[in-house]
Amino acid sequence: MSGNRIESLVDDVQAAFDRRPSDIEAGLDTESADILQLRKSCRLLAGAEILLDSGFYTIVIEASFVAIERVIEFKLLESGIEPRDLPGTHPGVYREAAIRGILSESVAADLKDLWRNYRAKTYYQDGLAAKERAEKMYELASETHLFVVNLSAKKHECLCDS
Repeated sequence: MSGNRIESLVDDVQAAFDRRPSDIEAGLDTESADILQLRKSCRLLAGAEILLDSGFYTIVIEASFVAIERVIEFKLLESGIEPRDLPGTHPGVYREAAIRGILSESVAADLKDLWRNYRAKTYYQDGLAAKERAEKMYELASETHLFVVNLSAKKHECLCDS
């Protein structure tokens, strides 16, 4: 593949993102910022479950961390935060969840530490994705999702089966 081909593909991708999408992922066609984040969390968990069964542990760990952040962002948006005011960092999401009473300070701190110590290490450094790690991370993400959704008046908008 040449540099010219890569440049062309980058242009194609940029154009695809610039156009209004026509074939939107199931369940994500909503104008509501909070519902969109909730449903992204649902879809991430559904995909992670499929990939866990197929042995793709790295992506299960990554998707599980992202699913936790999306469901917290859902609740932050539902509580009145504007989309432009969402925390711009991973630790910021957990910190804001504790400030707003979505998660206890200790759970928020533990999630922040998990992200810093294990997600980043697994994704960027020498941490190895393994079945047990992926299973535990998926279980944590699923339980966090369920907990946060049950705090919401909009739990009927959740796409998850449970």
